[in-house]
Amino acid sequence: MLEDNHNSKISREMWQIAVPAVLANLSTPLLGLSDSFIMGHMPHERYLAAVALGSIFFSILYNGVNFLRMGTTGLSAQAYGRSDDLSLNQLFIRGCISAAIIGLLFIGLQNLLAHFFFMFMAAEESVTSLTALYFSIRIWGAPFALMNYVASGWLLGIGRAREVLYIHLYMNISNILLNFLFVYSFDMTADGVALGTVLSETSAFAVALYYVLRENKHNSKLPLLGADTLTRIMELSAFKKLFSLNRDIFIRTMCLTLTLASFTLLGTRFGTEILAANAVLMNLQHMTSYGLDGFAQAAEVLVGKEIGRKSKVKLRAAVIISSKYAILTALVFTLFYYFFGEILINALTNIEVILTISSDYLIWVIILPILSIWSFQLDGIFIGATAGSDMRNGMIISMITYVVCIYTLLPLYQNHGLWAAYAIFIVMRALTLAVKYPSIEKRAI
Repeated sequence: MLEDNHNSKISREMWQIAVPAVLANLSTPLLGLSDSFIMGHMPHERYLAAVALGSIFFSILYNGVNFLRMGTTGLSAQAYGRSDDLSLNQLFIRGCISAAIIGLLFIGLQNLLAHFFFMFMAAEESVTSLTALYFSIRIWGAPFALMNYVASGWLLGIGRAREVLYIHLYMNISNILLNFLFVYSFDMTADGVALGTVLSETSAFAVALYYVLRENKHNSKLPLLGADTLTRIMELSAFKKLFSLNRDIFIRTMCLTLTLASFTLLGTRFGTEILAANAVLMNLQHMTSYGLDGFAQAAEVLVGKEIGRKSKVKLRAAVIISSKYAILTALVFTLFYYFFGEILINALTNIEVILTISSDYLIWVIILPILSIWSFQLDGIFIGATAGSDMRNGMIISMITYVVCIYTLLPLYQNHGLWAAYAIFIVMRALTLAVKYPSIEKRAI
């Protein structure tokens, strides 16, 4: 009876985290669509191209430091699980200090970063100058954007996924409204979109800080900015531990980013039509990841808490319950794409040749949810356990396997070979972590 009650509690807690996490993830593409809508109705296509290129650059730049969110989630979940209020407070402050320093470095090195980015661009001068303007404005929001990562990770780690959803909704909705205001009321273009993003990121951190302070006041015996918290806050050994975990997650994330970027670049070998069809299909795969990531984030929190409590039995129950619902959701995605995949493709494009090519490769999108769920879920488990080195090593092995598959499968099967290499990469990510799972349970002893 006690076991049944505990499993029911874990299930409720998992859904309380997973549903807001999925909704928060889905709110992000809404911003990109609104930017495309606003710039797409300007008198020239260069405005749309400039904002698209600038957004891609910041996506790459910020994805590289997404460890600020993931690392904070695992460490805060463990501290929360063992009721360590001091560590929880200090983790947030040290995370914000680290995020602010990285953000200021981005600002200080903006000319070098922009030069490096433009080296890989082949756009016309009018687009390049607009992209540079967009970048030069938006970069000033970097410290706040990165501190939002820390705040979101901290709140998620203590199970406050609903507050994370509110922060994301505020940031994205205010961004959309500000973009409309600056573009249509003040006759701005790409610079207005960039300014709207900076202001929304800055004010969103104020919202995030409010939620963090509220949670601290209600649930902690120690004030967030009290003397106990601030004593030895700049201790180098603590920053070294945080950096060590974040370094491993950074390497892992960079390998993942490079692999996904190479998928798009390699698709250019097969012509514009296949490149466009791959983009349409990859949008469906991204939708899958948004749906499944919520369960992975729930696993981060549940696993971290049980490791903090040193409960191997409850940790295993958390893994089984969160994974069970994640697998069921993956099956739903597979069935959905099987029955409605072509309808979705028709909604995304009306170009006949792209529709035909996309249908030829739709099978990959149908099977990928079943292949992806294992790596997504294991990522969440290992983040919750702060097993950064295992994630790093697994991703490096997976990336090497992907490169080998590219060299062997592309010449034989062309674009099907590219999709097969990506699928094998996804499976290898899961296998390299699965063999290390027993070490996760040892951390709860």
